[in-house]
Amino acid sequence: MKKWLILFFLILSLGAAATWRIYLLATEKPAESIDKIQEKSGMPVRIFEVIQKDIEKTITVSGSIKPYQDIFVAPKVTEKIIAFHATTGQTVEKDQPLVTLDDTISRLNLEQAQASLAQAQEFLRQLQNGSRPEEIEIARTRMEEAQARYELQNLEYQRQKQLYQEEASSLQSLQASEAAFASAKANMEGAAAQYELAKAGPREEEINMARIRVELAQVAMRQAEKNLADHHLQAPFAGEVCLRLLDPGDMAEMNKPILELVDIRQVYLDLDVSELYVPRLSPGQAVRIGVDALPDKSYAGTIAEINPVADPASRSYITRILIPNEDRTLRPGMFARAYIAVGTVPHAVLVAKDAVKKDINQYYVLAVDENSMAQKKFITPGENHEELVEVIEGLSAGEKVITLSVNIEPGTRVLVKP
Repeated sequence: MKKWLILFFLILSLGAAATWRIYLLATEKPAESIDKIQEKSGMPVRIFEVIQKDIEKTITVSGSIKPYQDIFVAPKVTEKIIAFHATTGQTVEKDQPLVTLDDTISRLNLEQAQASLAQAQEFLRQLQNGSRPEEIEIARTRMEEAQARYELQNLEYQRQKQLYQEEASSLQSLQASEAAFASAKANMEGAAAQYELAKAGPREEEINMARIRVELAQVAMRQAEKNLADHHLQAPFAGEVCLRLLDPGDMAEMNKPILELVDIRQVYLDLDVSELYVPRLSPGQAVRIGVDALPDKSYAGTIAEINPVADPASRSYITRILIPNEDRTLRPGMFARAYIAVGTVPHAVLVAKDAVKKDINQYYVLAVDENSMAQKKFITPGENHEELVEVIEGLSAGEKVITLSVNIEPGTRVLVKP
């Protein structure tokens, strides 16, 4: 009997529990979906409040980077290449040897020119020093000997004349004596003149002629030195070898390039700037440079030159921008953009760049209205200013726009996240 009572109460308890569960299920409200919750409270978003301030007006002009200096090294003589002293990509200093040509003949020509100069200088020195004492003494002795022969011939000539008058000698003997006398007189006069020259030294005309010979020899030597130097090509400036056109053993031809040398410690851009903006530019003005190949870097440039004459077809002026490049990260041929300030835009309306979206050919933002609803507003964007975009039309300062939104449709309720 006791067992039956326990069983009865157990069944009764289970029935009561089941009845209570059925009641709870019948009265419980269904759970709301996440979408329903977000529809009531709003989709969480971050916003940017449109601002207004004065900004610099910039123009963007693109071009290719060029080396500050770029030349093709060519010889001034035709000769065989003996050696290259720099390879492609190697950095060289100013006056560093680059190429050696066969200089055998030019060295011989220089030695000959040096010897000729030494000879001319020695001859000039001798003339300037005048006659030596022993040379003067020899000239005096010869003069005295010539005078003695003259006196003897004079006596013989006088004797022959007397004999001829006395008809003791023939006319032929007289004529022979007369000829010998005339020769002795000429020799005496010549010896006397040589003696006087030896005492007086060389004439000024002879010294001047000797000086001219020295100058001509000096010119010939300088020419030989230059010809030798032309066989040894050096770097005209510090830079990098970027192209080698020949190899050792090849015949280098006069005025034909052997290699190319560039200096990229500075690089430049030659940009076509519209006539509308050139009056607002000036040499020395700072310019910001962006390079597509190096998107994470920005470079500072300076306006170096502005061509005073426009291209008649485009009405643009070539403007050169110099860019320091000591680390050589900028390479010739890279595509670059120059952002040049050309004035100030007062009270410009600015919005966050990541708030602007594009719908086919129109730009728009999702603005948050007073009811916390996302509303699509079409805008006319202007220039980029780092993380901001100028809005020419479509927004006003103080409006709130959604940034970094994903799949938010216009008309969606939003919840602004702090």
